[in-house]
Amino acid sequence: MPSIFLIKGKIENPMEWYSKEMKSNAEWKYDEGLGSYHAGNIYMTELEDGVSFEDLSEEDFFAWEISSWLEAADGRELVYGYYNDDNGNAEFIHIKDGKCIRDFREYDFEIETNEGNEPEFADWTDVAEYVDGNLL
Repeated sequence: MPSIFLIKGKIENPMEWYSKEMKSNAEWKYDEGLGSYHAGNIYMTELEDGVSFEDLSEEDFFAWEISSWLEAADGRELVYGYYNDDNGNAEFIHIKDGKCIRDFREYDFEIETNEGNEPEFADWTDVAEYVDGNLL
């Protein structure tokens, strides 16, 4: 499962924004088959109400500190989700109004962080269900 984060709201040039915010020099290319742009393992898709960045390597966004997510959000609403059913890892972060309102992290089938309450998660399978139904 790739990790994915959504920025809600208009970003004038999402590829330029990503490159600047993530300090990436990777060249963006268009993938005809998927109908989206990518820079290495990161795929960008513009949405009606924002933009999504999907990491096919599952490594670029994994285990970020909340401060890094707050910086990436840059005052916008941001939702990040990741899960891996092979090792029981899951992460879900929701930033809104400059604050982290949901932080759920489970590693190796053990819950490490469960702060905030919406959406409710009992374990990584709930994160997987939410990500598949709402972020992808």
